[in-house]
Amino acid sequence: MPMFSFLSIEFGLFFLVFFCLYWACRHQPQFQNFLLVLASYGLIYLMAGTLAVGMLFVFTLLIFLLSIAMDRFEHNKKLWLSCGIVFTVLNLGIFKYYDFFKPQIAAVLQQFQLDSSGLAANLILPLGISYYSFQAISYLVSRYRNEVDVPRFNLSQLLLHFSCFATITAGPIARAQSAKGLTDIYGKPCGLSPQLRQKEKRQILTPTLAFLLIALALAKKWWLAGYLADHWVNPVFSNPMQYHSLEVLAAIYGYTVQLFLDFSGYSDMMIAFGLLLGLRLPVNFRAPLLAHNIRDFWDRWHISLSTWIRDYIYIPLGGSRGSFTRTQINLLSAMVLSGIWHGSTWNFLLWGLFHGLALVILNISDKIYARIFKVPLKQARDTVYRSGLLGKVLSVFITIHFVCFAFVFFRAKTFNDAIDVFHALLSNYINVQFSDNPLYLLSLLLIAWVIYPFVRQLPHYLKLNLQHLPRYALVVPLFIVFIVIVICAPSGIPGFIYANF
Repeated sequence: MPMFSFLSIEFGLFFLVFFCLYWACRHQPQFQNFLLVLASYGLIYLMAGTLAVGMLFVFTLLIFLLSIAMDRFEHNKKLWLSCGIVFTVLNLGIFKYYDFFKPQIAAVLQQFQLDSSGLAANLILPLGISYYSFQAISYLVSRYRNEVDVPRFNLSQLLLHFSCFATITAGPIARAQSAKGLTDIYGKPCGLSPQLRQKEKRQILTPTLAFLLIALALAKKWWLAGYLADHWVNPVFSNPMQYHSLEVLAAIYGYTVQLFLDFSGYSDMMIAFGLLLGLRLPVNFRAPLLAHNIRDFWDRWHISLSTWIRDYIYIPLGGSRGSFTRTQINLLSAMVLSGIWHGSTWNFLLWGLFHGLALVILNISDKIYARIFKVPLKQARDTVYRSGLLGKVLSVFITIHFVCFAFVFFRAKTFNDAIDVFHALLSNYINVQFSDNPLYLLSLLLIAWVIYPFVRQLPHYLKLNLQHLPRYALVVPLFIVFIVIVICAPSGIPGFIYANF
């Protein structure tokens, strides 16, 4: 089955034809939903094959039947909710962690003198299973709570909610209901339920901004992230011991920037497709590399995941309702589960554990400061950041370095590979010569970091002023930007990193 990418010419032609057909039916939003379901299932088939399509359809049908059962048999509503959550978690867990547990299963079978040759060699992770599983749990919980803004979807609406091509590959985790901290590009709540159920005619939302987001996404992913991956990150992480310490440091920084550009570029593109189809999707990134502590980082990074973890793992575990110690245990557990969600290797567990410990240490330090200076705990937060310019720079500097070094475990394939990267960083500064010029990249990254706070204001300015600009003032620059991206981008069509999760 050939791979089909959002960055391919084939997808561009497909979307152009679909766009015309979709808006030809603009007076019938529910029929537009049906067309979007057909297009999404077609894309899933082209990207992942028959198995992914079949599994998604069967999964959606079962969730639909469970939602009906919750309404018709209200005395057993909690039982149906539990069945839905258990089924969803088991379905996700089997595919995601089969390879991790397969050796242990084989060993147990052999101890009982049972044949283990029938075990599958591996299981291919169905496209988008992590994302539509999370959306399913969110939807079932909303139905259990009888949330006013989330009436039960009909089958066509639920099929679209789980399969929409703008969310299934790598998120964002779009919820049926609006959620605290999850907003669209306009800063407004963006629950999908009212959008999918609306009967009035849809409209294309700020098309110029959508095209600008697509151009920005191509520059981020196809050009900048591709350059970092090919010239720095992949070579160094493949064999760190042959590179100078400064080159290893540049690769560590480079991977964090690559991951941000890759994933935020993907998210920008999906938001743009949503705007062109009259749908508002949640923003997944809000300048996370300017975060001043790890708590602030998770308020800005992969927002649809962090808010989902907050609402469906951290709060159900008890949140902050118990003692201070219990709150930290809940927080640590939620972050470890976040790490495990990203993958079945020990590295991902460690990555989640490191972030959880960082959050716990931050909370403990806030509490100690509050007791020493006898101020409210809320006032003790962000004290260093609020102390002045030096405090701001120091807070961001420490946070970003923690994030970058923790991402080594995210990128390395094994624990030993991660240790090799740190060993090379700390020891390869005497007898190892430069393979390339790391000072060049480090200087570029530093300049980008300094000017980024000013650059990130540009989208807000454009949102306010695009409607006042003549069309030629936008079309020509967009065309030039596209040509520059095509010329400068590495050859080939790269995949999106987070599509693997």
